[in-house]
Amino acid sequence: MTFAPDDQQARVLALRSGAMVVTGPAGTGKTAVLVERFARLLEGGAVAERTALVVRTGRARAAVREAVLSRLGGELPGLPALRVATVHALARQILGEGAAVSRLAEPPRVLSAQEQFDLVAELLESAGPGDWPAYGGMLRSPGFADQVRQFVSRAQEALLSPDELRERAGAAGRTGFLELADFYERYLDVLDAIGAVDFPGLVRAAARVAEDRRGTDPPFDHLLVDDYQDATFATEALLAGLAGLGATSVVLAGDLGSHILSFQGTTDVPLRRAARTFVAEEVELRECHRAPGGPALGAWRAPHPADQHAAVARALRRVHVEDGVAWRDLAVIVRRQGPGLGGLLRALDDAGVPRATPERGVRLRSEPAVRPFLLALRWLADGGERDALVEPLLTSELAGLSPASARALVRAAFAGGGRGRAGASAAGVLDAADAA
Repeated sequence: MTFAPDDQQARVLALRSGAMVVTGPAGTGKTAVLVERFARLLEGGAVAERTALVVRTGRARAAVREAVLSRLGGELPGLPALRVATVHALARQILGEGAAVSRLAEPPRVLSAQEQFDLVAELLESAGPGDWPAYGGMLRSPGFADQVRQFVSRAQEALLSPDELRERAGAAGRTGFLELADFYERYLDVLDAIGAVDFPGLVRAAARVAEDRRGTDPPFDHLLVDDYQDATFATEALLAGLAGLGATSVVLAGDLGSHILSFQGTTDVPLRRAARTFVAEEVELRECHRAPGGPALGAWRAPHPADQHAAVARALRRVHVEDGVAWRDLAVIVRRQGPGLGGLLRALDDAGVPRATPERGVRLRSEPAVRPFLLALRWLADGGERDALVEPLLTSELAGLSPASARALVRAAFAGGGRGRAGASAAGVLDAADAA
């Protein structure tokens, strides 16, 4: 299908040199116009190895690369070297080229996520409680090690040094964070000693390399960046450094309303100040191509999570059957992979709604087949929690009651002067002795 740009998209395609920031809500064609611009640059003679389209995830990379290849028809030379990359892949390339320019034997080794966790855990285990007055009792805990791992990751993504962390912790009176700042400094020293970086440090190190290479030949003539609303400060520094090397054009696209990953270290600040950082022209896309006329919004309240899950399944089936929307074009967004996810997945399965799980899969505790047994174990292990567990237990596969029936039993138990857990005995799920 031939790409037919609207007036604002045409401005993006017409850019010959300089920087541009493209914003607009979901469905206005930000990714589509980047793909089209990327293809037209290559068709116009741009060198594939020196033209990069940066995306946020590996899944987005595969989808965008396929779209570009489909658009080009595989006819241009240099397509095997097509530069559609994540920020980390781009950083790895810059770091490797920086090592070659600096005549280093090799670039730093990049630790995997598991190797990073193991290093953090090892450093914590070797520390003494005296070095951690606030957190000394947790040094051997895997959960604490993971929290510390995330802390050093977020600090690097925010471009914070140990000294800056100490200054902020002191100003806020957070003495525990002084311990974390000391650990952060030791962690960075160990990485330097072994010639390694972790994934957040990879972007940070590449940004330094780009800054140090000012005055040299730019590695890219054209840079296009999607989902810039979820950039980190380290990502901003890397892209600004590459732009500063003399790229012919830089186009950044993002939507402030779609920024949702602050908990993973991203921030909307780079997009808010992108026009100043890159001295860029601003273009706002307004025409919605994905849902002409704008999306339809609705809301409902459900008295019980199971009712909510059933309503979601019914809504999906209705949209699929009545509106003819393909299953692959429907999505359910959940706040987190908590205990309620298992009930939602079960409701979708019961309604015959095909589903695919996220890239990393569903946590074991959220699997529909596992959740009833976890509920039963919690019931047996903690008698004080049973009043809160009785409705989830009665509506799980162990009892199979509808939400309305479960609530009626619980109300009947209270009306008879008993407690909510008595509803389980009344349902015949547990005998009187087990329900006590």
